[in-house]
Amino acid sequence: MKPLPPDNTPLTQNLGPSNWEPRHKRGAVSSLIRLFVLVIIALLLVIPFTPFAGKIKRGLKEIIGAGNKRTEVITREIEKRIEVPKEVIKEIIKEVPAPPPPLSDAFIPRKEADVATFYNGITIKTKLETEQGTYASLERLNPDAYKAEFQLSVRVPKANQTVPELTRINPALPSLLPDLEAMLTTAKVSGFYHKLYENKTAAIQRDITRLNKILDRHNFFDCETILELTHPTSKRKALLVQSEMDVVTDGSDGDRMATLDDYLSMSDYYQPFTSYAWTKKTKTPNPLLSKWQDRLKAAKEQAAAKGLPSEKSRELKALVSQLEIEVKEMKARSSLIAEKDPFIVISLLFRPYAATNKHTPQIGDYAVVIYGDKMYPAICGDYGPTSKMGEASLFMAKAINPKATPYRRPESDLKVTYLIFPGTAEKPNTAPNLDHWHEKCRSYLKEVGAPGTGHELHHWTDPFKKPEPPPIVAMPAAPKIEPPKPADAPPATPGAPTLPAVPATTAPATLPAPAVPATAPASLPAPAATPAPGVQ
Repeated sequence: MKPLPPDNTPLTQNLGPSNWEPRHKRGAVSSLIRLFVLVIIALLLVIPFTPFAGKIKRGLKEIIGAGNKRTEVITREIEKRIEVPKEVIKEIIKEVPAPPPPLSDAFIPRKEADVATFYNGITIKTKLETEQGTYASLERLNPDAYKAEFQLSVRVPKANQTVPELTRINPALPSLLPDLEAMLTTAKVSGFYHKLYENKTAAIQRDITRLNKILDRHNFFDCETILELTHPTSKRKALLVQSEMDVVTDGSDGDRMATLDDYLSMSDYYQPFTSYAWTKKTKTPNPLLSKWQDRLKAAKEQAAAKGLPSEKSRELKALVSQLEIEVKEMKARSSLIAEKDPFIVISLLFRPYAATNKHTPQIGDYAVVIYGDKMYPAICGDYGPTSKMGEASLFMAKAINPKATPYRRPESDLKVTYLIFPGTAEKPNTAPNLDHWHEKCRSYLKEVGAPGTGHELHHWTDPFKKPEPPPIVAMPAAPKIEPPKPADAPPATPGAPTLPAVPATTAPATLPAPAVPATAPASLPAPAATPAPGVQ
């Protein structure tokens, strides 16, 4: 084996083609490495001649420049008071909504019930039932697929008919009506009581089927009893009603009251007439006549318009006819005035039975209203709804309770007793005479053994009676002062004319008589000269 040449000896000088021998055989890995290095060298040779050369150059400068920058730290001493704010910790509570209920995979039938109370006091129980039906396009054609069934349960009250039951409402009744117990032995609950509640239930059935506003709880239970009484001795008949008291403001009369408060006439249910009316006596117009004439004129103009729907045209024609009747009535008749006259309202359910039931009250019959231990005279002055009981004029209501108004009852509980004397109406109707009404009611009370000891029938003060002028007090007569007699009067001269003496208050006796004024009439003779004192 030949020795290797020294390190500084070129390999080419020692090795020739004739004597070169490979040391070892190259592998695949070394070939790949060599190829990779050659590629890199090629890229380095090519990149300077491409656009990437400038970018690479700028990048290298930025890196070198960032390394050469020096960071200078300047320290300054500054005196500053720093107030450390108090740490405020606010607790924020976030409500995480509950996840919605899972969705159903199929139809679930429902049967649910609910209980509520209406605004009118009626307790309502509802039941909702669902069942699986067919397709919506078919069910909307089936009337039974979506329907409501109503069932209203009502307890009709029983009527009072014994002394303990009646005195539960008003304990003063036995002392006000001493013969009440004797009359109750032959009394019976009037068929009018049953008819009243029959009308109420029929109205409820009609309104609930049409989904109208039905009678509320208060007005359904508005009558405690209606009793037909007959006194065993006098045979005087009376109808006893226990109820509440609603207020009526109807009626107008130009003869007695030429103006009417708009507060009353513009109320929701005001009517200018009452069932009790009489022939007008004066030419003073009804206070509402001009308003009704204006309404009639406006209704006629609307009815004359062209192109009105047939339904609207019928309504306007009916309104015109009604207003014409009312205007004619205002010109010819006068009515009670609820604000000034004491009267009660009776139900229209009585009117058809006047010929068949002797206890039927009618318009004009006398009545006594009993409240507490007070008794008030009145007449039946107007008719009311067939399903209503217990109503009186505003004048009567204010006597029961001074706070009563057209919109406020004087008594909402069933504490008012109405004692009506059927068949006592006087014909023809006349303007109210409160003194006469008092005497008639007093006489009918006596026929039923009332009022009891210590009780008196109230006496109304006529609201239209003019106050009497105060009495004239006579002034004492002034003392009579006689004028003094003249002391130096001269004696009369014979033949001389006698002059009248001059009063001392106008001219002293010692002064000469005054001359005649220049304006004296020429027909009067001039007075003679008065002689001087001492001349004959």
